[in-house]
Amino acid sequence: MDAPANASVRGMARLDQILAPRAYVGFEMSAGEVLRITDLEGQQVADLVCFNRDKTSEKLSVHVTMMDQGSIYMKKGKSLLSNDCNSLMTLIEDTCGVHDLLAGSCNEGANFKRYGLRHTPNCRCNLEAALRPYDLPLREIPYSFNVFMNVDLQADGSIKTTTPTSKAGDFVELRADMDLIVGISNCPSDQGPCNGYKLTPLRVEIFTPEQV
Repeated sequence: MDAPANASVRGMARLDQILAPRAYVGFEMSAGEVLRITDLEGQQVADLVCFNRDKTSEKLSVHVTMMDQGSIYMKKGKSLLSNDCNSLMTLIEDTCGVHDLLAGSCNEGANFKRYGLRHTPNCRCNLEAALRPYDLPLREIPYSFNVFMNVDLQADGSIKTTTPTSKAGDFVELRADMDLIVGISNCPSDQGPCNGYKLTPLRVEIFTPEQV
């Protein structure tokens, strides 16, 4: 697949992986590397968490991130902050513009409460599996930054998950601001509008920007 015309200048990708529907991946990043997540067919959510590689007790805090940027929406140029208020990743490119910090990750209990279904695939279990090689148990995994997820905040304070606005080929690029461990779940939720009622693949790449 050719890179979009407005993609950042980049070197050879050291990771280039297609995440099938319901799949997950965990990996390490070095400071300065860039993660690109591409929505290959449109309307597919990626749940992302990250940790300081050298001190995993420092990890993504969506609450600190929201309070720092004064918004429930993640925007280009803003950073994902840790529970110690340090920058973990910065959103440096974004062709979609609609992502979520509020909704957390789907899980077994929430799926049963919403849909009356037991033992459903879910992002919490995916992230647990993705991060198992790094000895990060579920209780240590924070709630996620949800790439391409569309959650509306209503005037009365209520929230509503709606169909993503991402189109085929939309992508985000996140620069690692420290050495990281990252987990991504290709969201397996197909009961609501979160993924447009259809599960599709994502592309995950890691590269080092070229000097220009």
